[in-house]
Amino acid sequence: MDKTVSETNLSGRALGHVRTLHDVRPPAPRSDSSSSLLRLPTDILPHRMVNVPRPPRPERILVADDEPWITEVIVDQLLLEGFQSDATNDSTEVMDLLSGKHYDLVILDIHMPAPNGLTLLREIQARDPFMPVLMLTAFSDAETATQAMHDGASDYVVKPHHGAQLAMRIVRALERGQLLRERAEAQALLERRVDEQTRQLRDQARQLTQMLDRMTVTYQATVKALEATLDVRDQSAPGHCQRVAKLAVQLARKMGAKGDDLLALEHGARLHDIGKLGIPDGILMKPGPLTEAEWRSMQKHPEIGRQIVAHIDFLASALPVIQHHHEHYDGSGYPDGLQGSEIPLLARIFSVVDAFDAQTHTRPYNTVLTAQKALDNIRASAGTVFDPQVVDVFGALLEEQALLEEQALLEGQAMVEEQATPDQNGNGTSDSLPR
Repeated sequence: MDKTVSETNLSGRALGHVRTLHDVRPPAPRSDSSSSLLRLPTDILPHRMVNVPRPPRPERILVADDEPWITEVIVDQLLLEGFQSDATNDSTEVMDLLSGKHYDLVILDIHMPAPNGLTLLREIQARDPFMPVLMLTAFSDAETATQAMHDGASDYVVKPHHGAQLAMRIVRALERGQLLRERAEAQALLERRVDEQTRQLRDQARQLTQMLDRMTVTYQATVKALEATLDVRDQSAPGHCQRVAKLAVQLARKMGAKGDDLLALEHGARLHDIGKLGIPDGILMKPGPLTEAEWRSMQKHPEIGRQIVAHIDFLASALPVIQHHHEHYDGSGYPDGLQGSEIPLLARIFSVVDAFDAQTHTRPYNTVLTAQKALDNIRASAGTVFDPQVVDVFGALLEEQALLEEQALLEGQAMVEEQATPDQNGNGTSDSLPR
């Protein structure tokens, strides 16, 4: 028969059942008439001599010890301290009891028939790592109890013990367990918030990326639209903008440019002549040399281009190329007469590529030159029109790409013009340079 049900103590109370206030009965009054003479008023007794039950507490405690008299004593002590408790002398019932009812603390004897207290401690910790567990141990087992604390026990009580000592350990264990649980809950809450914020940031980043992608598509479409507008307006150099943009980016990359600088150069190259939208057709499409007045009008196109693009934010970095691609290294160019390092590097890079393409493709004002002849003309102008360092790197780039050999095929189809023809006003405008 079940030990927790069948065995009783001397007072006749069954072991293993829930202890209530009804289980602690006051002693029956003595019939001896002399007892009244020996009884002292409780209000004049020292406090330690009066076992006054404390107010009820909400915590419920499970006590497990294979010695019935020990569980009996502990249950009575807990009742006096205001704790509700259940007790069992069968260690196999502990986990079932914990599954069937809520407990705030467990008191386990270390040495019980299997499963013993240490085994139960590990099982309880695996189920609820924040459940406070007090271990009961004999004086000689203090080392084992210490090991139990390393395994997760909240504290241990050495038998025999005082009720006040037990109550103090219980309160301390409950407070510690509550603190650990609250800390874990706060940590879990923090992690959930971090996860949620991380998800929100990822969603925002994804949305931002999608938005940037759409903006990039829009930007590219804007550049293409402006470029197409220029091509329709100036049909004298079809494909010129795409060619110079590609070659300029290759040259800039060889000179060490990266990232945003390459994008700025590409945009600037594709839109470098956008200001020619403001130049009259008679000047823009004139096959021969320009008059002095016409030349002054043509020289306005970099500033016109700057004005067109200045209000487009994403093209702001392209403005130096658009505005300064006709500046000369010696300061003789236009529109601002900048010289040397005053000229933005991207504009110096582009001006070399622009001049090369102007000489190797058909224009109304010149004839097509071979790549070698065009490169010779550029090298001859290094230090005056072009940055010498840029010219050197450009020559190396052409040799690497074998463009000289490919362009040589055009030599038999093109009429080579050996020298530039001065304009009718004697301005010495060279057909080897773009307008």
